[in-house]
Amino acid sequence: RGVAWVLLLLVTLTGSDAFSVEKTNKGPDFFGSVKSALDNLLPPKASVAVGDSVESQRREELKGVLLNECDNGANRERVEEVISELAPLTPISATARSDRLQKDWLLRWTTEKEINFFIDWKLSDDIVQKIDGPFLGNNIAFRRGGFLGVEGELSVPDDGGVRTNFKFTKAKIDLAKWGSFDVPPVGEGWFDTIYLDDDLRVDTNSRDDILICTPALN
Repeated sequence: RGVAWVLLLLVTLTGSDAFSVEKTNKGPDFFGSVKSALDNLLPPKASVAVGDSVESQRREELKGVLLNECDNGANRERVEEVISELAPLTPISATARSDRLQKDWLLRWTTEKEINFFIDWKLSDDIVQKIDGPFLGNNIAFRRGGFLGVEGELSVPDDGGVRTNFKFTKAKIDLAKWGSFDVPPVGEGWFDTIYLDDDLRVDTNSRDDILICTPALN
């Protein structure tokens, strides 16, 4: 049984993303439209006080709607609809270099099938990603003990942009009483942080997936 668990997790690992690990250049129309909206953002200095107030209020409303949809099992179409309104309101345009990206993030919702495997089968309640400078760490804690951990390196191709490249360098599966196993790291790709503030992060990535995160409680 322990060996079967290892094989199952190895298969899952090869399909995971940054929260993913598989490289692809696929890019859906939705992501392109969101990126276009971000490219057209006005610089912060161009904002008017009254406009800022209205924008801030709308931003908070949409954040609440998005997290509510995540908590209630919304489908991708509905989540994309909310994101398309929220992303242009991001208070930070150069998200990839922002200090606010540097923290532990709790995954709240994703389209990533391999990650959802652990949630749907009730194998894990907490999936956390750590971003600390060039370091990337993903940890999937298992309910019955143990974890799946992946570490990698980050690089930012454009200081004023939203894209972060990643490459995994280390992976480990801990199966509690069955022992722990180092496995070859698999994959590289990129993620675009299209919305970021102190308490919400929205990413799209090179595998045509969406990830929505809030700060992890330490």
